[in-house]
Amino acid sequence: MTLPKIIVIVGPTASGKTAVGIALARAFDGEVIAADSRTIYRGLDIGTAKPTGERMLGGDLKAMAAEKPLMVEGIPHWGIDIADPDEVFSVAEYQAYADNVTEGILKRGHVPILVGGTGLYIRALIDRPNFTSVPPNESLRVELATLSNAELMAEIAERDPDTASTIDEDNRRRLERAIEILRATGKTLAETQKFDELRYEALQIGIEMERDALYSRIDERVDSMIASGLVDEVRELRNKHGNNATAMTGIGYRQISEFLEGKTKLKDAVTRIKFDSHHYAKRQETWFKRDERIVWVRDAKGAIEVAQKFL
Repeated sequence: MTLPKIIVIVGPTASGKTAVGIALARAFDGEVIAADSRTIYRGLDIGTAKPTGERMLGGDLKAMAAEKPLMVEGIPHWGIDIADPDEVFSVAEYQAYADNVTEGILKRGHVPILVGGTGLYIRALIDRPNFTSVPPNESLRVELATLSNAELMAEIAERDPDTASTIDEDNRRRLERAIEILRATGKTLAETQKFDELRYEALQIGIEMERDALYSRIDERVDSMIASGLVDEVRELRNKHGNNATAMTGIGYRQISEFLEGKTKLKDAVTRIKFDSHHYAKRQETWFKRDERIVWVRDAKGAIEVAQKFL
């Protein structure tokens, strides 16, 4: 059976994935599906470098947002603003959402183009992991509540270093889930993971950039976020959803929250955002470089050449 083709654009934060995705969509009559665990949240705009565009509105805004793409430079973008900041949105839920959107794009005769840096989201769509193998353990979570994030990460790193490299230390829910699996099975996530049948033939294109240049772009982006009103954005989100909302654990939001709480100076918070973003970009590169299926290019021209041969 011939599987429908999709294109996937991956790479570290600030590497230019959005621009490449738009260029490919223009070249091949495509629609973009965001694979980003932060741009899914409404109201997280500045701190996620969310692409700006227009969405057809009417009736209930939330309902319409779930049905209509964000039009960015005339290209439909799906997977943006689909969850509230205090809502838990799992990888399994993303898989179901992205499958539904992908089928719609294919029915319209267009090319689905998955763009993002959240490796777990991308893996969910193209490799089809099954997420139902180990049930939640509430008694264990009570025990884990007494441990710090650093202590949880240390246990994961010792027993399953590959999984540790993919988890943000501030993502408490995923840290606890990883330990649930480790303790329940005695095996790593890779050893316990089951997979469903593949649904798509995927071309993965990675955007490559020299480390120093990437870090400079990240720093410039952070400075631009501060100048564009990131502090006010975080303050508004805290007032509306509270400081413990799921989306507030992201880089940029948690550091500015500490500033608003008087725990640090703004200058120090900005420095920390840059440092944590560098570290995150390095972990993204490590994750993607392990996948030998990814074809690495430096710009949109290279991506178009590779995609042309695939399609």
